[in-house]
Formats: sequence, C-alpha cells, structure tokens
Amino acid sequence: MRKCIVLSGQYRTFDQTWKKIKELIDKNNLDVYCHLWSTDQQEIKNVIDRLKPMGFLAEDYSKYSDIFDNIEQRIRSINPKGVNQDKLAGNASMNYGRKAAFNLVPKEKYDTVVYCRYDINITQLMHFERIEQITTPLAESYNLISDIFAIMPMEMAESYFLYDDYERLHSTPWEPEFLEWLRNVKKYPEHDIQTHIHTRYCPHLLLMRNIVMHGHKFVIYNLPVYIQR
Repeated sequence: MRKCIVLSGQYRTFDQTWKKIKELIDKNNLDVYCHLWSTDQQEIKNVIDRLKPMGFLAEDYSKYSDIFDNIEQRIRSINPKGVNQDKLAGNASMNYGRKAAFNLVPKEKYDTVVYCRYDINITQLMHFERIEQITTPLAESYNLISDIFAIMPMEMAESYFLYDDYERLHSTPWEPEFLEWLRNVKKYPEHDIQTHIHTRYCPHLLLMRNIVMHGHKFVIYNLPVYIQR
C-alpha cells in the first residue's frame, strides 16, 4: 500500500513541530507533497531540507488576497448572515493551500493520504495501514469535525480537499438530506442548527457537509495531535 502526506498553510511554529512530523513520515513511509504560503527563502529551504518533498510549491499570499477577498464579498452578498466571527477570505486561502498541495499528488500512485498543517505537534508516534474512512482528531472539532489533520482513503479525498466547491457551498442553502442527517444521525441540537443557518459561515460544518453529501464516511478519534501555538 502506498501512502502520502500533504502539508499546507503558513510556516508558523514549524521549527518546533517538524521533527515529530518527520517521525510520522518516516514511521509510515510517506511520500511528501507541500504547499507553503511564504516568500521567505529560509522558510522555504527549511521545509524542503527537513521534509524532502516529492512535490513542493511556495506562493506569495499577497498575489491572491484580492481573489479571496472577492470570494468573501460574493458569498456575503448572495448568502448574507450579518457580522460574525467567520473569516471567509482566510478560510478560502486555507482551503486553496490544501488543494494546491493535493494537486501535486499523482493520485493513481497512492491508496491513503494524510493531511497535516506545518504547526501540528504530534504527542505520540502513530503507525497506520489500511484506512477505511476519513479519520480526524478530536482536537479543534467543536462537536463537528476538525480540519487540522486527517488520514483518509484516496478515493474519499475529493470531499476533504474542497476548495473548488468552497464558494458554492457557502453560497447555497443546505441540502434537505444534510439537514436530515444533522438532526437524525448527528443529533445536532436544533438551536445550533439554526445558528449556523442564519448567522455562521463555519469552516468545520462546511467540511462536514461536503463529506456527508459525497456519501463518504468519517470518524473522530482522539488522535495525538494539536496546534502548536
């Protein structure tokens, strides 16, 4: 079985986390593919030297900021929810980076893909073989689904790396099937459902919706990962 890991995001605390990430890579014999939001040559060199990626892309966020700001403006115009804490442009850039890294992967080569941020610390070394469903950590899940780390079958990865559908998902009403799933399978409180419908652009619920509507299965485990701040 061939496995790979996709990393994306900003450099942040990578100087503190990289050794544990590299141990995960070596333990599971993972090929590495990276997207990095950076123009800092030392950061770029560190990622390449430490992780030895088979595919790597560093980009300047400032060249894309208008694109992400425009996405946010269109979403808020089409599906207005008032002022809230959700950063649509920032979440768009996050999903873009994930998909850009995933696009470097030759999909036919791999059975399993891991997603990881550069600022993820791993407290216990994990070894895994065949993964049957999208597996995400309890950390940062907020009673929905975490988007900081995941292990998944390659055939389900399209629902996790969702940038191509990001604007559509935020601009359209929930499908009746998803609403029924939330109420009857997830048993999500009705008050919280209404809060999300009317006042939130939550990235965690967006990811959950996309996975469910693709018919993919996911599970939340207390995986030994957390964001190193």
